[in-house]
Amino acid sequence: MKMIQRVLLLGLTVSLLAGCSALTTDEPSATSSIPPLKMDSGRSSCGNEPSYTLKGKTYQVLGSVSGYREEGKASWYGAELQGSKTAGCETFDMNSFSAAHRSLPLPSFVRVTNLENQKAVIVRVNDRGPFDTDDLIQLSFAAANALGMGTKGGETAQVRIEALDNQQTAALEAGQSKLAEHARVKAQQTPEQIKAEQAAKATGKSFYVVVNNFAEQDEALEMFVRLTSVGLAKTEMATAMQEGKQMHQVRIGPLYTQDQIDTVKDALESNGLATFRVVEINQ
Repeated sequence: MKMIQRVLLLGLTVSLLAGCSALTTDEPSATSSIPPLKMDSGRSSCGNEPSYTLKGKTYQVLGSVSGYREEGKASWYGAELQGSKTAGCETFDMNSFSAAHRSLPLPSFVRVTNLENQKAVIVRVNDRGPFDTDDLIQLSFAAANALGMGTKGGETAQVRIEALDNQQTAALEAGQSKLAEHARVKAQQTPEQIKAEQAAKATGKSFYVVVNNFAEQDEALEMFVRLTSVGLAKTEMATAMQEGKQMHQVRIGPLYTQDQIDTVKDALESNGLATFRVVEINQ
């Protein structure tokens, strides 16, 4: 069975930063190399028949993703279908954040949370499946890896799937446009800037600018979108437990040089955010 193409890492793939507040944390994993989410949110002409039949079983396609929330098992797949066409008439990329679902409209954007470790990603559903098992959703290799699922073959995880509403999807589209522009500008770094960053990385130290901790995930998501929409491409949203409650942290990093930190500070202050703090991580 096939799966989908591009999805987004809303930074929800990392545990909270060591040393931040009283949060129990792990070191963050790098996310800056993840390809951006393909944000075409228009309903595809492919794969959206009201119903379809496969192997003698008929499946009904939902008219809307609005309000969808369900829990079940997630499986994954990767290299065996790399480059194949999805039911949504896209090309499957195992390194993008994508997923297959039997009944959601194509494409749909959903947040998938691993209930075993509370890591989460936002994926683009643009394929049908899984059909060989009763699993609720099938994730790309990259999405499964970001959720902390075992990726040696046959592993599953208990997950919660929640649909993004139209407003959240529109905000992500705006943010992704800014991220693309930021990537273009970054590619124009001078040789001196590149050399300075490489030397800083070699020290094993990195820095994060922590903007805020939020009890409500939607509030953290709004801040994440706000920051990415002004070009802060290294913005991450992470989760961890604090005094028995799940907290959501929005931060920017990893950063390696004082110039990078100052640039982030200036951007935050120019957008009315002056209560951030800088945290150092030793690798």
